[in-house]
Amino acid sequence: ARNGYLIPEQGKPPDFVLEVASASTALRDQTAKRDAYAAMAIPEYWRFDPTGGRQYQTHLAGDRLVDGVYQPIHIDQSDPAHFWGRSAVLGLDLCWEEGRLRFYDPVTQRYLSTFMEESAARTQETEARSQAEARVRELEEELRRLRNP
Repeated sequence: ARNGYLIPEQGKPPDFVLEVASASTALRDQTAKRDAYAAMAIPEYWRFDPTGGRQYQTHLAGDRLVDGVYQPIHIDQSDPAHFWGRSAVLGLDLCWEEGRLRFYDPVTQRYLSTFMEESAARTQETEARSQAEARVRELEEELRRLRNP
């Protein structure tokens, strides 16, 4: 209901923070918030810019707290549309892919499903189950007709 993380209620700061760029907060995300998160001892602080660097001057950036100071996390780039860096806290790669944020699990070598992908899969499963149940009813009816001509 508060739309936020309250440290006193949780008992500790989060281990991971991700900011998504917006024109109104971009400068603050890279300066004041970064400093505040370091002061709170948040182990990882990430910034994702869906505009491809127009807000943050980079597509994806991450910092890891080392001895109380944020150190940049190395970001790899395979082509102009794909950037990624490893989150030690999450055990995942954060990926900027054509303006979309994706999470990749290096253990399973698969992307985590997005909300939309999960929703589509549930819809497809529901439709497939309904079709299978309808087919079972058809076959049961046909079997009844064959047994009772």
